[in-house]
Amino acid sequence: MEERTELLDRFRTYLTVERGYSRHTLRNYLADMEALADFLARRHSGLARATRRQLREFLGLEAQGHRPATVARRKATIRTFYRFLVREEVIAENPAAVLPSVKLPKPLPKALTQREAEALMDQPGSTGRKKGPDASDEPEDLPALLRDIAIAELLYGTGMRVSELVALDLDDLDLRRGEARIRAGKGNKERLVYLGDPAKEALGRYMAERPLWTSGRDPQALFFGKRGARLSDRGVRRILDRLAVRLGKPLHPHMLRHSFATHMLERGADIRSIQELLGHSSLSTTQKYTHMDLKMLMEVYRKAHPREDGE
Repeated sequence: MEERTELLDRFRTYLTVERGYSRHTLRNYLADMEALADFLARRHSGLARATRRQLREFLGLEAQGHRPATVARRKATIRTFYRFLVREEVIAENPAAVLPSVKLPKPLPKALTQREAEALMDQPGSTGRKKGPDASDEPEDLPALLRDIAIAELLYGTGMRVSELVALDLDDLDLRRGEARIRAGKGNKERLVYLGDPAKEALGRYMAERPLWTSGRDPQALFFGKRGARLSDRGVRRILDRLAVRLGKPLHPHMLRHSFATHMLERGADIRSIQELLGHSSLSTTQKYTHMDLKMLMEVYRKAHPREDGE
C-alpha cells in the first residue's frame, strides 16, 4: 500500500505540474489508476510489478462493463503512467508499450441555430431593466440572471472553453478595448479573444452587480457562485441547464463553443482565423467544429470561386 500511495502521489504531481492537466482530467486519470491498483492487489501484484498479461486482462474486463470511450481513456491513462515509471527509473521495461489503441468514431459536434442562440440570450430581465410597469416579469434573482447571461454571451461570443471562462480574473478583462486574455492548456499558453458588443454589454451589467458576490475568498475571480467562491465548471453547467429551459433542449458549454465556430464560418470567417480564436494548435481540430452541409458549401463556392459568375 505504501508503494501504491507513493507512486500515485508522484504521478499526480507529474500530471499537475509537468502536463498541466485540468482538475477534471486529473480526477479521471487517478480514478483509472486506483481501479487498476485494486485489480492488481486482488492478484497479489502491484503497480510496479504489473505484467502485460495482467494489463490486458484488466482492460478486457473493463471493456465488458464500460463505454468504449471510457476503456480508451483507461488505456491512455495506463500508457501514460508506465511511460512515467520508466522515465523515473522505477521500472526498466514498459508493460503497457504493446497495448493496442482504440479508435473511436468521431461524431459531428452539435451546434445551436443562430435563432436558438438569440433566444438563449433573450431571457426575461436579461437587459437588467424592468419589463413592465409593475415589473411582474422581473426575475426574483436579477443579479444571478445578469451573471448567467454574461457567462452565456462570453461562451458563445468568444468560443472559449468553460475551463478558460471560470479561470478568468478581473485583470484578464479589458472592456474598453473589448478583449479578454485567456491562459489555458498545456504550458499555460496565452491568447486574446475579442468581445463583441453583446458580450461587453452583458459583462457591463454583471459588473455593476458583481460586488454582491464577493466574499474576499478569491476577490480577483471574475465569476462567483452564490457562496462567494470562484465559479466552478459544474456551476456553469448548472447555469446553462437553467437557461436552456427556454430552448426546450439540452445545452452544455461545448455546444456554445461549437456554435460560435459554426456561425462564424457561416458568416464568412476563414477557418484559419477561427483556429486562432479557438486556440487550436491543429487545423484538423478546428475543422470538426465547423461542419457545414452541402448546400452551404455550394453557396460559399458560388460566391467565392473566381470562375463562378453566380448564374
